[in-house]
Amino acid sequence: MLTTRRLVIGLFRIYMQNPNIQDHWKSGRKLQAGVSRGPKFPAFLQYLAAFGAVALVTLTAYLFTPLIGSQATALIFLLSVVLLALFVPRGPTLFAAAMSALLWDFFFVPPFLTFRIVRFEDVVLFGVYVVIALVLGQLTVRIRAQEAAERLREERATALYLLTSDLMEATTLELIMARASHHLEQVFKSHVAVLLSEPDAVGRFMPGADGSLTGDDQSAAVWCVQNGLPAGKFTDNFPLAGFFYVPLAAAAGVIGLQPAQASPLTLQQLNLLDAFAQQIVHAVDRHRLQQLSEKSRMLAESERLSKTLLDSMSHEIRTPIAAIKGAAGNLAALALTSPSNAQSGMIAEIQEATKRLDRLVGNVLDMTRLGSGGVKPRLNECDVAELVHLAVADSEQELARHLLTVDIAPGLPMVPMDFVLMQQALANLLSNAARHTPPGTRVQVAASVEQESLVLAVTDDGPGIAPDVLPRIFDKFYRAPNASTGGTGLGLSLVRGLVEAQGGRVAAENAAGGGMAFTIRLPLRKTSPRPASELSAPSLS
Repeated sequence: MLTTRRLVIGLFRIYMQNPNIQDHWKSGRKLQAGVSRGPKFPAFLQYLAAFGAVALVTLTAYLFTPLIGSQATALIFLLSVVLLALFVPRGPTLFAAAMSALLWDFFFVPPFLTFRIVRFEDVVLFGVYVVIALVLGQLTVRIRAQEAAERLREERATALYLLTSDLMEATTLELIMARASHHLEQVFKSHVAVLLSEPDAVGRFMPGADGSLTGDDQSAAVWCVQNGLPAGKFTDNFPLAGFFYVPLAAAAGVIGLQPAQASPLTLQQLNLLDAFAQQIVHAVDRHRLQQLSEKSRMLAESERLSKTLLDSMSHEIRTPIAAIKGAAGNLAALALTSPSNAQSGMIAEIQEATKRLDRLVGNVLDMTRLGSGGVKPRLNECDVAELVHLAVADSEQELARHLLTVDIAPGLPMVPMDFVLMQQALANLLSNAARHTPPGTRVQVAASVEQESLVLAVTDDGPGIAPDVLPRIFDKFYRAPNASTGGTGLGLSLVRGLVEAQGGRVAAENAAGGGMAFTIRLPLRKTSPRPASELSAPSLS
C-alpha cells in the first residue's frame, strides 16, 4: 500500500537530484518573466483563479463520475491543467496540477475520501497523471512564453523599421527630433523629450529641442550628456527629476522619458530604448554629413569658378599691360630727344606701375597653374651662385634703398632644381623683404649646405611678425595686420607652391636679433617632383 504523500516526496527527490530538470525549470521562469505582457494581476489572484478552476472541474467531474468512470475523470483534470496553463504563469499552473492530482486521488480513486491508494494500477495511473500534468503544464507555459517572446521581437523590429523609415525621410534636425519623439511616445506610452547638443557646446542643447526643462531636469540632461550615463528618474543621479534620461552616442544629446509607470523600465524596454537611440544618432550623423558634403561641394564649385575667372581675367589683362608697357617705352624713347623732368617722372611712374601690375598678374597666373597641376618642375643640376645673383638682379630696383649682403658658402655643389622656378621664388622673397622693411636697413641672402640639403636664407632687420600671425603668412591673399599697403598676399604663397613643387620646404621665423628669416631647403639629391594635389598651399577661395 502506498500513500500519496510518499509518492509526492519521491517525485520531489527526483527533481532535486536531477540538475537538468532544475535548469529547464529556471530557464522557463526567466523566459516567461522576460516577456510578460498585458495587465499583470497579483500572484494571490492567479493562485486563487487556479484553485477555483480546479474546484469547479472537481465538482463537475464528481457529478458525472458514475457515468464516465475515474479514468476518464483523470483525463478531464489533465485537460483543465493544460487549458489553465494558457492563461496563468508557471507557478499557478504547477499548483493546479498538484491540486488536481490530490483531488482526483481523494474523490475518485478508491478508497474514496482518503489519500490512500490500494491497487497497483491506481498507483501507476496516479504517477503517470502527476508526471503528465506537470510536463504538459510546463510545456504549455514555455510555448506561450516563446510565442510572447516572438511577438515582442516582431513588434520591436516593426517599431525600429518604422522609426528608421521616417528618419531616413527627415531633411532637418527639427524634423528628426519631431519624428523620433512621435515614435518614442507611441512605443513607450510616455511623454518624450529628444534633446540634441549644439555641435560646439556639449551640454548646451539646440534651440527648439525642448525649452521647458528646468531645475533638476536640466541638470540631469546636461550631466547625462557630459558623462554618457543614464540620469534622472529611477537613477541615483538627480533622482528628483521628472524624466529618465539616456545619452545619445558621441555626445549628440539625450532622450528623456517621463513614463506613467511607477517602476523603472524593464530590461527589454531599456534594450529597445538603446536601439532607438542608435537609430537617432545615425540619422543626426547622416544629416550633418550631408550638410558637410553639400558645403564641400559648394566650396569646390566656388573654387573652380574662382580659378576659371582669375585665369580668364589674368590672360585678358596681359594684353593691355603689354600695350601699356610698349607705349611707355616709346614715350621714354621720345623723351630722350626733348628732355623734360615732368615728362620723365610721369613716364617712370607709368613704367613702375606697369611692372607691378605685370608682376601681380603673373603671380595670379602662376598660382592658378600650381593649383591645377599645370606647373611641372624640370629638375636639372644648377649652379647656386648663379641662381642667387640672378635673383638679386631681378630685385635690384626694390633693393636699391637697402643694404644688401650676399653670403654664398664656398664650394657649393650643383643642386637639382628647376632654375626658373627657384629664381622666381628667391626673387619674391627678396622683394618681400624690401617692401616690408624700412629704407636703409639690411637685407641678407645666404646660401649654404646643411644635412644633405641646400639652404637659401633671406633675412632682414625689419619689425618682424607677431607669433600668432606666422602660421598664416603663406596663405593666399593673407596680409599681416601691420603690412604696408600695396601688396596682395600672393608672393609668399607662390614661394611655398614653387618650392614644394620641387620637393623642398620653406619656413619663416622671427630672427633672434629682430626682423624676419625666410629659409628654403632643397634636397641635394634628385627626387621626384611632388604632384600639385599634394602641395600644402591652400586653394583659391
